[in-house]
Amino acid sequence: MLSADTRINRDFIKFYYNMKRANGYSETEIARKREALENVLISYRLEENVELLTRNGFHAADTFFRWYNFAGIVAVKGAAACF
Repeated sequence: MLSADTRINRDFIKFYYNMKRANGYSETEIARKREALENVLISYRLEENVELLTRNGFHAADTFFRWYNFAGIVAVKGAAACF
């Protein structure tokens, strides 16, 4: 998930890589993962993700989790959900 501010985006990436290092990932493992995702995983801002959902038939969407540049979005399409 992209932030509207590029500096915040860079900081989130830095914090994420620091967390990976603290959990035992090597620089090679981090670099390989980054290269594997480059040009495959395209990040969007929260508003862009919600707009994509709305354009594709979802009538309600909200964030239920956010951590750095990761977010979970729940969306409802069609009849109201029963829980």
